[in-house]
Amino acid sequence: MRPGYAELILSALRRRPERTAFRFTGDDGARHTWTYGETAERIERTAAALGRLGLAPGDGIALLCGPDPRAFTVMAAACLAGLRYTALHPLATADTDRTVLRDSASGCLVVDDTRFASRARPEGVGTVTLAELDSLAADTAPGSDDPRGAALYLFYTGGTTGEPKGVMLRDRSLLANAWACSTWAWPPDTHFLITTPMSHAAGLLVAPGLLRGASFELHPSFDPDRVVDAIEQDGVSATFVVPTMLYALLDHPRLTAADLSGLNWVLYGAAPADPARLAEAHRLLGPVLSQHYGQAEAPNALTVLDPAEHRDDPHVLASCGRPMPGVEIALLDPHGRPVPDGEPGELCVRGPLVMDGYWNKPEQTAAALEGGWLHTGDVARRDATGLVTIIDRLKDTVITGGFNVYPREVEDVLAVHPAVAACAVYGTPDARWGEAVTAAVVLRPGRHATPGELAEHVRARRGALWAPKRIHLVDALPLTALGKIDKKRLRKQP
Repeated sequence: MRPGYAELILSALRRRPERTAFRFTGDDGARHTWTYGETAERIERTAAALGRLGLAPGDGIALLCGPDPRAFTVMAAACLAGLRYTALHPLATADTDRTVLRDSASGCLVVDDTRFASRARPEGVGTVTLAELDSLAADTAPGSDDPRGAALYLFYTGGTTGEPKGVMLRDRSLLANAWACSTWAWPPDTHFLITTPMSHAAGLLVAPGLLRGASFELHPSFDPDRVVDAIEQDGVSATFVVPTMLYALLDHPRLTAADLSGLNWVLYGAAPADPARLAEAHRLLGPVLSQHYGQAEAPNALTVLDPAEHRDDPHVLASCGRPMPGVEIALLDPHGRPVPDGEPGELCVRGPLVMDGYWNKPEQTAAALEGGWLHTGDVARRDATGLVTIIDRLKDTVITGGFNVYPREVEDVLAVHPAVAACAVYGTPDARWGEAVTAAVVLRPGRHATPGELAEHVRARRGALWAPKRIHLVDALPLTALGKIDKKRLRKQP
């Protein structure tokens, strides 16, 4: 059988057996360190232990766990054993758990019982705790006759536009993701801090990091104060954040006086970032920013904006960079025809990174992969230099008075107002216009602006069509479990 994703991970770990792979605080409150060699052994023993639980290649297994190295080893072990692997999001609801478990046909759920004891256990699904699986793995020696199979990672979408869908990522896509992400600007001797769930983007950063010899520091959740401590005291030199986390870090009172000299890479993505705040981050943190763009259907590595390209230019900072090697990108109109540079079109991609389809959803798969392209649902423009800028989601486009308004373009204008800390733009029903451009705005502490002033700010810089007809001043923007602004909830608010 051709080597797959798990074999790639094991080969990376065996190259540097003495190097530190993970540092973390265990359930016992003590600090723990795993080497590359120990991690490889844990993966092989866990794969064998899953076989002892009666799981055979093709069976379904799910994991509910926070940022924990065992989230990575169970995933790699499941791929090695040829199981159908699904990660549940630790911030999701029990109802979402049941939906995903039912849809993925997972017969076994591995759960971190110390943190998720209160989550309801679904009927008909066998449950084993991580502690129990660890104990079984410690008593199980892998053998040459252990069952092996092809990996199938069901990567469930966030469900912001409907019920979550299981994206099918097989060895081809997982290998393409690992190799592509390994070409990013990983600094030498990277010690990478993970504070987000490993069920999504952060988990897929581990394999490319291991290919580059990185080590990983794991925190149970994002806390700006602990992040500063980790940089100053624990040797953390890199981290991954979603934009809302970056803003919280920039606003933290300790940041300006902190010793951040050891920080040399901040990778951000998963949602659009405010160019004004990126310019602020560049001033406060230095030339360490790196943006990646992808989606569950083609994870993490469709485009990248490297640190060298982050400069104080709003056009550049509003972009998501340039296509990654091995990824073909086209901006297409509704008839599948390429649009000229500077014109909006749906961002479509093809290449080995792209999913096989949606689990048990043939009609949605056919629509997403129509014409041999993955239709991302993102509207983008490309300039003459090749920079790609995501304008918005197709489903978020506001059609007002017969014209298309892309919320991201309005958000970028609002964001440069000195009183605005954060904003979200969306459409709401309107008897005259069909939809009205609507904004929810969080003001900076100690600053003041009226809805009328903010609307005039947009009108003067972008035009009357883009000026919000309704502006709500709010204390905070609602977020999804992935840290993205939840526009579904905003649209439901009066």
